[in-house]
Amino acid sequence: MISKIVQQIIISSLLLFSIQVIGAIDSYEFKDPEIAKRFHTLTYELRCPKCQNQNLADSNSTLSMDLKQIVYEKLLAGESDEQILQFMKQRYGEFILFRPEMTKSNAFLWTGPIIFLTIFLILFFNWYRKNRMMNDE
Repeated sequence: MISKIVQQIIISSLLLFSIQVIGAIDSYEFKDPEIAKRFHTLTYELRCPKCQNQNLADSNSTLSMDLKQIVYEKLLAGESDEQILQFMKQRYGEFILFRPEMTKSNAFLWTGPIIFLTIFLILFFNWYRKNRMMNDE
């Protein structure tokens, strides 16, 4: 039988942890379901600047909660998705966007994999053709 003190410690611990879980739940009320859909889309498209590769919707950091609140307020103020994304990009840089725009500064990041794959395929086929010719002789 578990002693009363151990039972009280277990119950107290469970209550303490359950309070923390309840505190992490966000609730935003929208009158228009279209605005709610836009909110969810934007929070999935925006990256948490504090968390590594986590969007605002999945992050529980205080910074992401603040950013979700900003998105919420801007949607209620009637701003478009582009205006909100532009505001976030100006404030936090390209890093905040999961799908950054192609610019001169990041063009190599977009085209680099294609260039390397093309070079690899050319070298591979040349090597394969040479080996095949040597084996045929």
